[in-house]
Order: sequence, then C-alpha cells, then structure tokens
Amino acid sequence: MNRILLLLENKANRMLLADWLQQRYEVVFPENDDPLAVPFDLCLVDGPALDRVALAIRSRKHAEDPAFLPVVLITSHREADLITRHLWKTVDDLIRIPIEKLELQARVEILLRTRTLSLELKMRNEDLESFFHAMTHDLRAPLRAIKAFTQFLWEEEFITLSPQGQHDLAQIQEVTVQMQDTLDGLTDFARLEREERVMQPIMLDQILQTCLLHLEQQILETHAYITVKGELPVVRGNPALLTTVIRNLLSNAIKFVPPGVQPAVIVESIVTRQVCRIRVSDNGIGISQEDQQKLFRPFVQLHGSEVYDGVGLGLASVRKAVEIMGGRIGLISEPGQGSTFWFELLLA
Repeated sequence: MNRILLLLENKANRMLLADWLQQRYEVVFPENDDPLAVPFDLCLVDGPALDRVALAIRSRKHAEDPAFLPVVLITSHREADLITRHLWKTVDDLIRIPIEKLELQARVEILLRTRTLSLELKMRNEDLESFFHAMTHDLRAPLRAIKAFTQFLWEEEFITLSPQGQHDLAQIQEVTVQMQDTLDGLTDFARLEREERVMQPIMLDQILQTCLLHLEQQILETHAYITVKGELPVVRGNPALLTTVIRNLLSNAIKFVPPGVQPAVIVESIVTRQVCRIRVSDNGIGISQEDQQKLFRPFVQLHGSEVYDGVGLGLASVRKAVEIMGGRIGLISEPGQGSTFWFELLLA
C-alpha cells in the first residue's frame, strides 16, 4: 500500500487532507525529532515545513537515488512566491490551494505510479548487476584453469606434439587471451555506472601524462610519435572517467594504423567560451561515414579481431564516460585519411 507522509504545519489543512487521503492510501505523520524517519512513497509538505526540513528532504531524496521519491508542495499563491528558493532543488510538484479533490488525486496517482515504476526499475538493475558479477566471477575460475593447463602443456609437452597439435595449442592460448580481454572489457564497461561521479577541476595535462605512462609499452612497441599542441586547460569532470576517455582514444589512435606505418598522434584543445574541446588526431586507417554511425555502440568491431585485437567496448566506454561528465563526443574521419576524435567538457 502506498504511504503518504504529511508534513503540514497548518493543522486544519493537515486534518482535511488526512481524512480524505486515508480513504485511498496509508497516511503517515512525522515521528520524534526526525520528520523523515518514517518510510513513505510520497511527501506532501507546506511552506513553513519546507523551510524547516528542506535540507533533510534533499538528503533523503539523494539517499533514494536512483529511485524517484516525490515531494509535493501544498501552498497558497502568496507563499509560492516567498519560497521559490527551495522549489527546484527539493520539490517535484506544486499544488496551490484551494484545489479540487479530483485534480489532487490525479497528481498523487501519477507521482505514486512513477515512484512504483522507478523502484521496479531499480530492483531490475540490481538483479542484472548481481547476475553480471556472478557470471563474470564464475567464468574467471575455469578460464584461469584453461590458461594454467595450456601454459603447462606449452612448457612441458610442446616439443612432443605434432605440428597440428602445436598449432591447436597456440590457438587455444590465443582465444583464452581474447576471452580474458572480453571479461576485463565487460567489467570496465559496467564499472563506469558505479564510478563515484563527483565532478571537480581537473588538469588535463596531468591526466594526459598518466595515460601516456600507462601506454608506454604500446608506444615503445609501435614507435608511436605523440605531439601535444598548445596548453591543455583545467576542465570540470571526474578523474577516473576522464582517464578512461583519453587512454582509450590514445590507444586506438596508436593501434588502428595501416601495417608498417609509424603512428603519429596529435592531442590539442580548443577553448570556446566556457567549453573545452579536446581533439585526438591520428594518421590511421580512417572510418567511413556509414561505420561512424555505429562506432560508439558496445561490441562493434569494424575491422575484425583477426587484424586488430579488441572486443569493441573501448569507444562505448568513452562515450558513456563523456556523457556521465555532461559532455559531448564525435569524430571526423575518412577511409585512408586518418581520424580526429573529439570530446567537449566545461572549463573549471
């Protein structure tokens, strides 16, 4: 049964609403010193009460996130003008008195239905997350066993195998590595949703240096040449998410070049008003207009794993990380002409 919390300082209004609402819903009232301690699905509050408990309501709504916890302000025309400082941070709907009972019931029903749907969605997401973690955990154990046994065969029995057996063993090792990469990619992609989303000023040049250090082995193996043009400003974002973005873009720029071509990557920033656009340009194989439309989807591999390794989650992770930080992402590319990936974030 849906529970409606009445936080109304006006006793007459409180009693009138309680008598009418109790015919259809379970009505609860604040207890002790904490007015929001009692469980509820919808809160009706008036102006004087809102002034007193606004911070507590925001805290409670934040604790319920991502579930929706509706709060409705019951107020007169005059009071609404006086308390607008609280409205958009705290209140989800506003009802001015006097109000028709039919209209009040319609608004209450819509908000309670939205609350129910959000709780169901939250439960489904939690179930899916539990299933995902159980699945990846259960897959890693046999995968480790396969890797251990194939490594043992490689070291102890390789010379006794036939040429076909040696080839098959090498294939097993290769697909095992691919499976490990897939699990790691899935885990990283899923983790983006659970990252602490605290946004703060970030020095782009420091994030870039961290990413270059992480990619040092790939840079040395490919003899990649990385150029940074101009100064990189301070932007507003999340360090972990921004590291994911730049690391993946740099890695792809180094990886997707024609055979025998030395990777050449340019990183630069363009500042327009309060927005910084970071561009990562390469001399790679390029991407057709048709393929660009699906490039940021999960598990999209445009060039085949037999040519370029990967599981198709890197750019999907990049897109998700940029969007979580409130930014935009895109690219400019033509086959054989290289690519320029860009993303935008607000300046700090």
